[in-house]
Amino acid sequence: MKAISSSFTVNFRRAVSNVTAIRAYASDVKRLDVKDSDPQRLDKKRSNEDPLNSIKPHMRSGVLSVVEKDNSGFPSYIILKETSPLLSQAMIDIKNKKRRQQNSSILLEGKRLIQDALNAGVKPKQIFFSQKRVLENICLSEELRDLPATSTIFYKAPYKMIQLFSETETSQGIMGIFEMPTIDHRARKNAFPITVICDNIREPGNLGAVLRTVTAVGASQVILMKGCTNLWGDKVLRAGCGAHFRMKIISDASWNFLENIKGQVCLADNNYVSNSDYSNIDEDINLNVFRKTAPIELPIAPYYEIDYCKTTPLILIIGGETHGLSDEGYEFAKSRKGIRVNIPLENGIESLNSATAVGILCFEAKKQMLNLIKSGDEIDKIEQVY
Repeated sequence: MKAISSSFTVNFRRAVSNVTAIRAYASDVKRLDVKDSDPQRLDKKRSNEDPLNSIKPHMRSGVLSVVEKDNSGFPSYIILKETSPLLSQAMIDIKNKKRRQQNSSILLEGKRLIQDALNAGVKPKQIFFSQKRVLENICLSEELRDLPATSTIFYKAPYKMIQLFSETETSQGIMGIFEMPTIDHRARKNAFPITVICDNIREPGNLGAVLRTVTAVGASQVILMKGCTNLWGDKVLRAGCGAHFRMKIISDASWNFLENIKGQVCLADNNYVSNSDYSNIDEDINLNVFRKTAPIELPIAPYYEIDYCKTTPLILIIGGETHGLSDEGYEFAKSRKGIRVNIPLENGIESLNSATAVGILCFEAKKQMLNLIKSGDEIDKIEQVY
């Protein structure tokens, strides 16, 4: 029994020694492999193994899980906790004017606006959504769908978190941070020769509505003078309904910038007596029929009596409701022998908002241009017959 026990002890010690040697050899090989390998490749490998490594350490606590791309083509995304600082930090940065300008970023809310930006080729940085079905309604490029979990830009967050930072009363459950786009300064094809100059429009919703109206008309360009509200403000973007991505827009321009611009200049100016009949009113009554006094005298006519096709392109200057047209705008019109265009109003109404006024004038100009084209086509047909 002693011999058997002694033999067993010796064999057991040899086996343990062999296992220890194998482990030591494997450990040495592993160290050698790590030492000789490319550190960047190793970091990438570790990141691929754990998607959370791509997230900043102080923000990982707010991540619930990472979901890879599925068979239906839904992109990879990160699920955030209610306490996640990732969304709140992103919103703080985008709503701070200085940081927003430094990062050259804009905030877009809603499916329509985000889709318009994607269609225009604007690059998204982060997209936050509350439910999968919300993001499923967005047409994403294959490039965005194929992003791995380690570099995904899609984040699923609780709806109440998105609503908290939303500028709307009821959020659609999706918002995105995009790179500030570079506006294409080339005129759109088949655009009408109409240039709209926005002067002193400082109300965001009003400016957005003007951009939307001018884009709907099919004008060639919009120029925003210094003093207008921020073109990329949240309210301007929402009121514009995608006009930012469909129209040639030049912002923060000075009047010197317009030195070489040519065309017929018209100022949308309602400093004009209305069509009401005052013949039966006592002469002693002081009637305030002017909204304000124009600083420079210019010819004035109702909008429907003006030939907008006399000289093209048409240059239409529109002012804000509160501050109206600037003195520089009047000076510019005088130097170009421009005229003041009036929209007659009734029932004591002194003025229209800028978007309504620009819509009336632009569509009247468009109608005249279309009639001119139509009459030209008819003349060509008559000449071909004879």
